[in-house]
Amino acid sequence: MIAEIAWRSSIKVASVRELDEALDAIAGEISSELPQAVPITRANGDCLLIVLGAKAGSVVSFVAKSGDPPYFTSLGNPTAKGTFTYFVDFDHHSEALARNVISQTEARRAAREFVSQSPGLPKNIAWTEV
Repeated sequence: MIAEIAWRSSIKVASVRELDEALDAIAGEISSELPQAVPITRANGDCLLIVLGAKAGSVVSFVAKSGDPPYFTSLGNPTAKGTFTYFVDFDHHSEALARNVISQTEARRAAREFVSQSPGLPKNIAWTEV
């Protein structure tokens, strides 16, 4: 197993292809009116949260296995104003700054890199400490 996805139940994936298939299936279940945060935990215990289903893009955040700071989130357009709304556990409203929004393509690439490496942050996107 290279990672575990928490969605309705635990989905264990053994390859990047399986990760893509699982995220595609999850994205297919999500309404664009209720984009969802999906946690991906890699083998070393670090967690990447990826938002799926939003028309505006995605937000990705990272928490190390320890749960201790520093915490990181994706950085898209640093001059973007406003908020990006998504949901956690199907109905818990959450928000991120619009400047943290990146494309779904970049977010999915980050997820692939995340499960393929250990430790560290995916390098295909910019990060900001929160």
